[in-house]
Amino acid sequence: MVLVKSTLAAILLMFGSILSAATFADTRVQGVVEVVWGDPPAETQQPAHFRIQVRSDAGQIIVVPSDGPERDALARLAGSRVELTIGAEAADGSPELRFLRMIATEQGDAMLGGAVLGSQPWVSLLCKFGDVAAEPEDLAFFQGMYANQPGGLDHYWREQSYDLIDVVGSTAFAWVTLPNPQTFYVPTPGSGTSANLNRIFDDCTAAVDPVVDFSNGGNPFVGINLMLNERLDCCAWGGTRFATLDGISKSWRTTWNPPFAYANQGVIAHEMGHGFGLPHSNNFDNDGNPYDSHWDVMSSATASAINDPTYGRLGKHTLAYHKDRLAWISAAQRFEPSSNGSYTITIDALALANTDNYRMARLNIDGSSRYYVIEVRDQIGYDGNLPGRAVIISEISSGRSEPAWVVDGDVPPANANNNEGSMWRVGEVFTDAAAQIRVEVLSATANGFEVGITVGPDLPDGVFDDGFE
Repeated sequence: MVLVKSTLAAILLMFGSILSAATFADTRVQGVVEVVWGDPPAETQQPAHFRIQVRSDAGQIIVVPSDGPERDALARLAGSRVELTIGAEAADGSPELRFLRMIATEQGDAMLGGAVLGSQPWVSLLCKFGDVAAEPEDLAFFQGMYANQPGGLDHYWREQSYDLIDVVGSTAFAWVTLPNPQTFYVPTPGSGTSANLNRIFDDCTAAVDPVVDFSNGGNPFVGINLMLNERLDCCAWGGTRFATLDGISKSWRTTWNPPFAYANQGVIAHEMGHGFGLPHSNNFDNDGNPYDSHWDVMSSATASAINDPTYGRLGKHTLAYHKDRLAWISAAQRFEPSSNGSYTITIDALALANTDNYRMARLNIDGSSRYYVIEVRDQIGYDGNLPGRAVIISEISSGRSEPAWVVDGDVPPANANNNEGSMWRVGEVFTDAAAQIRVEVLSATANGFEVGITVGPDLPDGVFDDGFE
């Protein structure tokens, strides 16, 4: 049973109409959870956005407030069927929303909240606003974007996942024209968050219906990349959308991409990552900006990225925490001490295709949901333009909208973590005395680093390089 509880300022229907509390008083509703993240162009320095809604079986869109620390927990419900009640007005006049339970389906209790394995074919739909004739790229560009060669998304996701997923069977279809002008879907192009993503999805999939078989010959597409020919609102968007297409009713991994997004493959990779259920990560400066980390495609998608002459700045790898979340790191390659003590382990670079050593260490903190992940990054593969070769330490907290923050030893932490403080080198020591954790980089190896880890009350003398008290 899911016991998340929030107070709603309003319960919104599609197109902005509002249901009063009395409409839903003590009413039970069943539906599917949809989540989307909104990402502005990097150069604008605008904030990220997040939406979560329940699409009821009657077709109503119930928007859930999502600014609190429970955002990541709610996002993990994406694709799940839930039952909720919308109760009588609270003292402040707002109706009250209670998630009662998840409803089991043939796909399981949570369809999109966990492992991503096997073939993951996507389809790109190229949709022009009714009053904008431009076609920024041709069909061959979008079809080539899925290639299994450097710069192509099949090659990229294979390297990311150690060949545990691919996007074989992905394709794109020629430009079609939407039935309405740009401002019908986006009242203020280039600003705000008011793009009607639901209507864009509906009209775009309807426009291609005569030529697209979403069942994909018995291997249904898992995701839909909507490629638009002009600006949306602030952002490109990625997440999930429940729909019935060619007889298949499910949550489709979905992205909405204006031209700035497909100008750089790294942005498309970032949005597809949201489709796979990944949140943003962050650096350690606590400024609320989730685009400050150079170590993760799910933070700054194109910073410290390698460049391709056709597909622009390419995505780098995502953090070990995210790979572990998607079941791309096996138990044998994850060091997780089960008792207090001192350990010496070898961790190899996260981007290596194969290794007999560890890919990460997870250091739990007794009595807390907070923990640390230790990984090694090197300038290889899609990580070829990272700031350096080093041990990277992430603090993980489930109570944040971006659970993973890359630890920075500088005081104060840098605004962007392409700095030495975020790169732990040979001889440097990270200590969190309150958590009884100490990590020392002992030596470099051919493919990574030898790391000393101590957990428990008897920490040796160390240097508080991280600034923790």
